[in-house]
Amino acid sequence: MKVLTIGSATQDMIVSYQDSDLKDEAAYPWKEGSKIEIKTVYKATGGGATNSAVSFSRLGFDTTTCFKIGNDAAGKQILQELNADKVQTLHTISSQETGFSFILPTPSKDRIIFTYRGANTTTTDKDIPYDSFGLYDCLYITSLGHEAAQLLPKITHTAQKKIITRGIKVVVNPGASQLTYNSAALKAALFSIDVLIMNVEEMKQFMTTLKPRFFKSTGKGIKPQGPALFQTTLSHGQITFTAHEYFSEILGCGVKRVVVTDGKRGVYVATKDTLYFHPASSTQPINTLGAGDAFGSCFVASLLQGKSLEDAIRCGIINAGSVIAHSNAKEGLLSLSALEKQLSKFDKSLLKTYSF
Repeated sequence: MKVLTIGSATQDMIVSYQDSDLKDEAAYPWKEGSKIEIKTVYKATGGGATNSAVSFSRLGFDTTTCFKIGNDAAGKQILQELNADKVQTLHTISSQETGFSFILPTPSKDRIIFTYRGANTTTTDKDIPYDSFGLYDCLYITSLGHEAAQLLPKITHTAQKKIITRGIKVVVNPGASQLTYNSAALKAALFSIDVLIMNVEEMKQFMTTLKPRFFKSTGKGIKPQGPALFQTTLSHGQITFTAHEYFSEILGCGVKRVVVTDGKRGVYVATKDTLYFHPASSTQPINTLGAGDAFGSCFVASLLQGKSLEDAIRCGIINAGSVIAHSNAKEGLLSLSALEKQLSKFDKSLLKTYSF
């Protein structure tokens, strides 16, 4: 099967600094006026388009990725690593430098990311390979920044028309700017999206676009004995809502499967009839960078390969668990054989289902 990913490409600079191994959040050294000694800077490649592309490739897909980079050493490193993972590219070169991120580990083994979008902000309509969409079985769209975010409805609508296979044609895992400044474009694209993937904070941001400014929850769908996200109402800005109300809103717009990742707590997947919840991997994280890309790409890849929705969720959890055990977003991405081996030993009782 052939997959095309579209989105960002970056060089990730993962910083190790004095006291970065502290266990106590209260002793965290980032205070106004402080000077932090950097011990090492580890460079790797990142960005949603390239992370998901490498994941699909290692899982056996004929994979192409579309992104924009600068004519610089970082851009060349991205191309070299993608070539090593047998990923084809439809990249274009910008006059701006390749985007980069500084990743700072926190005591809880999470991270703070400072991102410079660089060349990623220069993507325009002419950089999107609309004419080739029909060559692929699935289009996997990650973060589109600035003007490119406005293109999302055109990209998803065109893909639905040109991709002739049945089933999952269009998957969207949007970036931060698509959920704030450009959220109207994402809303307009919903009816042509088969799978929508976000994390909890992104879900809260997007709900402010979907609902009126002062929307107040009816409390529908609260499950006191259910998974954490469903036990109470949520709030963002001036609105309150339940997770059930969010999932219902997205499903009502035509999306077939709605995914919300909740970090170390687990992942939720909703269809029109059923809510699925799976706790996160028990792997002790080294760095959570790329966990969302690892889950989303592997979840979709597993569905495309004919696995059940339940096993697709398990596979996503396994792949994300492998990634967080490594220092960058790609090193831990699993091959199909390694994934199948772990799935055969996986505790299937961990997955819980609820009527929706």
